[in-house]
Amino acid sequence: MRISDPSIRFGLIVAVAVALPTAGGPVQRVGAQAPAASQLGTITFPTSAKPAAQAPFLTGTKALYNFEFDLAGEAFRESQKADPAFALAYWGEAMSYNHPLWAAQDLAAARRVLGRLAGTAAERAAKAPAGKERELVQAVDILFGAGDKLARDKAYAAAMQRMHATYPNDDEIACFYALALLGTARPGESNTRNAMQAAAISQEIFRRNPQHPGAAHYIIHAFDDPDHAILGLPAARAYSRIAPSAAHALHMPSHIFVQLGLWDDVVASNVVAYKAAVDLADLKNLPRGREDFHTLSWLQYAYLQQGRFDEADRAVTTARAVADKDTSPSVRDGYASMKARQVVETAKWEKLALPSGPGKDGGAPGYNGSAAYLLAAGLSAASLGDTATATLALERLKAVRVQAESGSNAYRAKPFAIMEKEVGAALASAQKDTATAERLLKDATAIELTLDDPSGPAEPIKPSFELYGELLVELHRPAEAAAQFQHALQRMPNRRASLVGLERATGQRPATAQVGRLSDEHIVRLNRAVQLFLGLAGPASSARE
Repeated sequence: MRISDPSIRFGLIVAVAVALPTAGGPVQRVGAQAPAASQLGTITFPTSAKPAAQAPFLTGTKALYNFEFDLAGEAFRESQKADPAFALAYWGEAMSYNHPLWAAQDLAAARRVLGRLAGTAAERAAKAPAGKERELVQAVDILFGAGDKLARDKAYAAAMQRMHATYPNDDEIACFYALALLGTARPGESNTRNAMQAAAISQEIFRRNPQHPGAAHYIIHAFDDPDHAILGLPAARAYSRIAPSAAHALHMPSHIFVQLGLWDDVVASNVVAYKAAVDLADLKNLPRGREDFHTLSWLQYAYLQQGRFDEADRAVTTARAVADKDTSPSVRDGYASMKARQVVETAKWEKLALPSGPGKDGGAPGYNGSAAYLLAAGLSAASLGDTATATLALERLKAVRVQAESGSNAYRAKPFAIMEKEVGAALASAQKDTATAERLLKDATAIELTLDDPSGPAEPIKPSFELYGELLVELHRPAEAAAQFQHALQRMPNRRASLVGLERATGQRPATAQVGRLSDEHIVRLNRAVQLFLGLAGPASSARE
C-alpha cells in the first residue's frame, strides 16, 4: 500500500490536505491534569482468577496495551499474590518484558517469570484452564522460547492468528493478535500488509468499544507514516482521553500529528505527556531517559518547527540538567541528540567539542559518541570554517558507519552513511569544492530514498534532500532546489526548514497542509474502503464487550 513514486505521493498529500475541511477555531489541545491512576481505558477480559486477583489483572492488561510496562509488571505481581495459582497473572508479567514495536525484550526476565509458574511449557499449560487461558500461556511460551527473535515473533503471531480464528468476537484476543502483527516489523523490511491487517482488526475493536486503549493505540502505530496517517487521525484525537493516566497514551497521538505536520497538536500532546512521564518516574523511582526524554525530544522538535527556538532551547536545558546528574547511556544519548538537533535546526552554529571517549568532556556533557552529535559538530565546524574539527567529525562518522556495517543488519548503517556524506559535503563546500559537495549529497539522497519514513522527528536530524536543496539555492539553481525541498516535504510534511527553503527557491510562500477533522461517517467509509481493498475486513459483529 505504500506509495513509492515521489510525484504521486506528493500529489496525494497535497490533494488530501486541500480536500479535507479545516478545523474551525483554535487547534484542539489534548490531555489534561494528571488523573487518578486507574484511567487506562475500558476492556472486558473475564478469567478464572479469584475476585481479588481479577482487578489488578485487568489493570495490568490495560497497562500492557498502553505500553506502560513497569505498571503492568507491578499489577500482574499483585494479581499473583492474590491468586498464586492464576496462570494468566504470570503470562501478563512475562508479557511486560516484551516491547514488540521496538523488537526488544528481556528474554531472561520473562523466562524467570514463567519458571515461577512451572518448570516446563507443558506444566505451565496444565496450570491454566482449557480454552483461551491455556492457549495464551502456550503462545507466550512460543514468544519466549528457543530460536531467533524474529522467528519467535512470527511464530507467536501465527499462534495468535489461530486464536483469533477460534475466538473471532473476543476483543482482547484480537487486540493481542494485532499487536503481534505489528511486532513482526523490522527496519528496512516492508511490513505494510501486516500493519494494514493490524489496523483493520483494531478498527473493528475500536468500533465496538471506543474506549479500548489497545485498539486506539495500535491504529496509530499501524498508520504511522505520511501515506496513511490521515486514517489514524480519529484514533489519535481519542487516545489521550481514553487512557489519560498513561504517559505513553498522552504522547502517542503526536505520532499521527507529526506525520501530518500539526505542530500545535504535537506541542500540546507532549507537554502533558512529559509531565506525566516525570511524575511516574519520580513516584515509582524509575530510570530517567526513557519515556520522559522521548516526549521531551518530541516537544523540542515541535517547538523548532513552530520557530519557537527559545522554548526548544529550554527543553534542551531541561535535558542537560538531568544529564548533569545522571550519567546513564540513555540519558547521555538523549541529551546529545537534543543538543545536536537544536544546533542543526536553528543553524546557530557553535564549536562542539569532540571528546576522545565516552563521558563528559570538552564542554559537551551528555556526549558519548552519538552520531547525531557528530553530525552537528561536523556541520557546525564546516560552517564556521573549522576544517580540522569537521574532518575529525567526518572520520568519527565513518568509524560509526563501518562498525554498523559489520553488524547483522546492514540497514542500520544507512543513516550513518547519510550523515557521513552530509558532513563530507559541508566540508567540501567550505573548501569551495562544490562539485564534490553536490556529488556527496546526491549519494546521500539516493540512500535516504531507501529508508523507512521517519516515525517521528527527522532522522537523520538533517534530511539530505533539505541539505541538497540549500546547496542548490546557494548555487543559484532554484528549480532544482525546489524539487529537493518538495522531496523532503513528502517524507516530513510541514517541516519548517524545508518550507523556508522552498520559499527561497521559488520566491513564494508555500501553502502548508491544514488537516482538519473528518466526520465519523467519512472516516468509517474511508477506513472500510481500505480494508475491503486489501481483503482484510473481518466479520462485522454487533456485540460490544
